[in-house]
Amino acid sequence: MVEFIGYGFRVLLWKELLDLSRDYKTIATSLLLPLFFFPLLGFLSLTLISQQPVSVAIVDLDDNNYTDPLLNITVSSRELVDRLENAFKAMGIGVVLANNVSVVADPDIDLVVVIPEGFSHNASSVNRSAQVIVYRKAALQASMRAEGIAYNVINGFSQELSELKVKRLLELSRINGTIGAILSPIGAYTRVVTITGGKAGVEEELRGLLARILVLALSVVITPATSYIIDGIIGERERKTIEMTLSQPLPVNMIIYSKLFAATLLGLLTALADALGFIAYIILTNMALGGSAAIPIDPWLLLLHSLVAFFTILVTIGIALPFITRTRGIRSAANIASAIAIIGTLMFFTGFLVDYVRLSETLRFGLYFIPYTHSILAIQYYVLGEGFTASIHIGFLAVLSLALIFIATKTISTEKLLIAPKT
Repeated sequence: MVEFIGYGFRVLLWKELLDLSRDYKTIATSLLLPLFFFPLLGFLSLTLISQQPVSVAIVDLDDNNYTDPLLNITVSSRELVDRLENAFKAMGIGVVLANNVSVVADPDIDLVVVIPEGFSHNASSVNRSAQVIVYRKAALQASMRAEGIAYNVINGFSQELSELKVKRLLELSRINGTIGAILSPIGAYTRVVTITGGKAGVEEELRGLLARILVLALSVVITPATSYIIDGIIGERERKTIEMTLSQPLPVNMIIYSKLFAATLLGLLTALADALGFIAYIILTNMALGGSAAIPIDPWLLLLHSLVAFFTILVTIGIALPFITRTRGIRSAANIASAIAIIGTLMFFTGFLVDYVRLSETLRFGLYFIPYTHSILAIQYYVLGEGFTASIHIGFLAVLSLALIFIATKTISTEKLLIAPKT
């Protein structure tokens, strides 16, 4: 009898996997879309940014140079104009040299840099400060991008001038000092260390970023699995094909288990595709910004993510299954699945932003009743080097998911699968 049930389960499982393999729309949506979506997003974003026309106007109302008689320092507004123009053009930004501030009203100009009259005289002085006015058009990304370039040039010009002034003042006063000690009397720098105080490098930083991304990627594993279960139960009922499946001399729970396995496999593959898509996005973005494509990836972290995704899917199905089997149609079942997916998405988005491992014990204990908390903590604890604690949360997810699946299948009968409940 046991051998017969085992054979029957293999037949049902093969049927489900065969149905899944023929559902090209589901496969394309669940696997290919996340795998190509994020790299495509990065490529398109960078391409469109590079092709986006940005126009900047520079207005030099000073158009002069001045030599301070005390410090013998010459400052030219034209030099600042040249630096700004070269920096903008190097980034593919169009530059217009205007004569008056009325250019601010031109809707085709994204940013206007105005050098007021008296700039050279004030900038070379020891008792006055020169000003540069930057007009940025509101609600335009191009304007904000150009503004950052402008401030980099202006701050660099200001820094050079400050160092030159201090140098001349030291020479005049004959004080044995240094420029750095005067301009930067206090220095601060950061040393990144592990949680135990050990030296941490770029690899540890990237591991933390990848972990947050993988937590966020869990938000996409829920919907494909629940959708497949809905179609496998409610959809088969509406298509009048479930009667043939239930006519097999096998327990109802075996039929449900075969559908669960196929749904979990789909969700797991979706999670892996999504994670790989995110990784590709990071690599492409890093390369576009001049970095290397050789970003270190922890394979054990990816394996952990696969386990967490697997049990996260099982928990989701275990929660949704009793409700799905008791709904009248696909729309009602989809509403239930959407409600569960919203909870999961909220949790995983907060897990991307918040260190759950650093929340207070009281708050964390309250969140333990939401299964997705353990999915987040498993990944976050692993990155912090606490593999044992991470395995505890994975174990809890495993026990909870299997318990929910067992209880859900025990409450399902052939009659409930065949006959839709009355509204």
